Parts: sequence; C-alpha cells; structure tokens
Amino acid sequence: MRVAVVSDTHDNIRAIKRVAERITEDGVKTVIHLGDIISPFAVRLLREVLRGVKVIGVLGNNDGDVLQLAKLFSEASWELYSGPKIIELGGRRVLILHGYGSIADTESLVTNLAKSMEVDAVFFGHTHKVMVERIQGRLVLNPGEVCGYLTGKSSFAFVDLDTMEASIQVEEAGV
Repeated sequence: MRVAVVSDTHDNIRAIKRVAERITEDGVKTVIHLGDIISPFAVRLLREVLRGVKVIGVLGNNDGDVLQLAKLFSEASWELYSGPKIIELGGRRVLILHGYGSIADTESLVTNLAKSMEVDAVFFGHTHKVMVERIQGRLVLNPGEVCGYLTGKSSFAFVDLDTMEASIQVEEAGV
C-alpha cells in the first residue's frame, strides 16, 4: 500500500493544489497530513482535488478554526486528530504527530518516541525540514513543507507501507 505524506501546507493554495494533483495523478488513495493546514479554505481545496482519496490528519500548532476544520474533515469521511495518534494502515502501525517547540525539541521527541514505541514508523512535521531516517528499524519521516515558505521548495513524500521505503518529492515552491 502506497500513501502520500504531507505537512505544513500553511494555506499556500498554489502549492496545495499542485501537490494534491500530483498525488491524484499517482493514484494514491490515502494521504496523511501532519498538521498546519491552517484555514478551512485549504481543506475545501483538498476536498475538491482529492476526490476519492482518504485523508488522515493531525492538527498543528498554527491550525485555526479547529471546529470548522474538523467539520470539513468529517463531512468528507476523513479523520482529523488533535494530537499524536497511532493509526493502522496496510498492516502497519504508524505514529503521526505534528511537533512541539523548537526544531531540536521536536527532533529529540520524535527520536525518543521512535526508540520507545511499538510502531513501524513515526511521521511528523513542524520543522519544515525533510528527514528520512531509520531509528531502531523504524522509519522516521518528515516530508518537509508543502508551502515552501522557509525553504523555497515544496516537498512531500510517497511511502510504500509494504517495504517501508519513502520517496521525497521536491519542486520549486513558486511562492
């Protein structure tokens, strides 16, 4: 089973649309969003482009109007969680979270979670930095930022849950 993993879309409509179209063209049927969607209009765009695709998300530290975000997710039969959540997909247990505090704090937290939890992978966002590592055999992934605001690059990942291999997709953000 292949999934797409995105994070930190931060209302960049052009980048969100471009990434969502690439995901749709690739035929992936599940997207994991690791937070900082920000506004309901970004979810409306995702719903428009990602027809027939399931989205599982966690809230980030910058997400606003949480009630409307949750309502839009629910109406689409998508899942949105307020904090870290272990999800089961393709026979794998995956911990999804946004992140907390500084880059160093988030990376330390994720490393410790990967070392201590009974999961196959830990997916996180928040830092806007791409990371693909193995920690005690677990895939640790940050797909970077869709928005491109900090790096000038729009990035996301495809993950094959059968092989636990991640492929980072990067393009100019055009912000």
